[in-house]
Amino acid sequence: MSGPDPFHKTDALDEVLLDVAALIELSSHDRKVAENRYRRLKTHLERRGSSLAPYLIDGVSLIYAQGSIATSTTILSGTDDDRFDVDAIVEIDVPADWDNSRALDILEESLQGFPGINKIVRCTRCVQLQFRFMHMDVTILDRRQRIAVERAGEIFHAPDTGPALRVPSNPWGFTNWFRGQVGVGQELFAEALRRHRGAVSKNRLHYLDEQERLVAAKAEQHELPPIIPSAIDAQEAVALKLLKRYLNLHYEDLPLSRPPSIYLTKRAGCVGYIPLGLNAQLYALADSTAKIMRQHLADDTRPREENPSYPLDRINDRWPRPDATGVADMKALAEALEHLAARLEFMARASLTDIANTIDELFGERIGREQRAILMERYDRRDRAAPVLSAPRTGGIYAPAVVAAPEHLREVPRHNFHPFILGAPADGPDED
Repeated sequence: MSGPDPFHKTDALDEVLLDVAALIELSSHDRKVAENRYRRLKTHLERRGSSLAPYLIDGVSLIYAQGSIATSTTILSGTDDDRFDVDAIVEIDVPADWDNSRALDILEESLQGFPGINKIVRCTRCVQLQFRFMHMDVTILDRRQRIAVERAGEIFHAPDTGPALRVPSNPWGFTNWFRGQVGVGQELFAEALRRHRGAVSKNRLHYLDEQERLVAAKAEQHELPPIIPSAIDAQEAVALKLLKRYLNLHYEDLPLSRPPSIYLTKRAGCVGYIPLGLNAQLYALADSTAKIMRQHLADDTRPREENPSYPLDRINDRWPRPDATGVADMKALAEALEHLAARLEFMARASLTDIANTIDELFGERIGREQRAILMERYDRRDRAAPVLSAPRTGGIYAPAVVAAPEHLREVPRHNFHPFILGAPADGPDED
């Protein structure tokens, strides 16, 4: 390439972001626990005496994961608690004589007595099962009309006040669209992510009881088909996890409506792969979405995002809110994303100490403390004479004593990182 690549000095920052991503996501153990929670949901709803059991037709009705657990972008939800929020769809043919509140009434009734539950909460469009360290939102999807789009149907919007109504929906199709957009990921990036998971991943979910542990063991022994789709190690999905974590904390004390996770997921799928690293990927997602919000504010319009698999499904139908409150919602999101983009650019040229402090700000002090311990062990070379080397584009960090061919690596800068400019041409091979 004829020009300099401003990203070639940011490998260490990508390492930090990979640490954060590994700390906030489901571990492989947690995925197994969640998987078997879905299996238990199925057996509980199909049990004898369940009000919903007569409508769960074997081979036709499905109970499956949707939302972030299906797109492989589930993260820790709170600042201080290790809680994951997951979603499930229960497909049935809703009887024609049920009103638009009846389906959720029957679902709530059928979920009573679920083992290990702390609380059951009726929400506008779902019934929430609250476990220790995990909330599961269960939604009824009516497939009675057999719409000519795979697994499309209607969910029910039943608020405490106001009319209940039906809403077109196709979470199955959206999941397939997103996974098709991002693919399986780049192998070098996936390898780096697996390395970080092995070093920092934490198990947080526990089996509810011996029965759930036995269900998990049986699933492994007999290789039962998965309920949760396989994990995605694509850079786009990891950037989305980081964005969601940042926004969760940013909105925690704000009296504003936050954008739905599915809107951000679609944005991540539309941005596509940025071949300049994880920080560039996250920057592109934040910056481009902020610009979209600013354009809507300038034009006095609202985003009307459709599910690519089923255009009748308006994925942001409740956001932003109507009237002036919606303007405030869009402005708040634009400002939050602009702040994130600015801080990412700052970290790209900052010292490792400043990077660590900024991680606290963006992703939470608790996650920051855990990451800082990793950062200090990996990068603090104030008392080391030997350089630390990196393999460009892999995120790998190596000590000279443990690499076979250090001539293919380059030294990680001791203090500063260059700011990045999206679209800048890459330079030629590094020179010592």
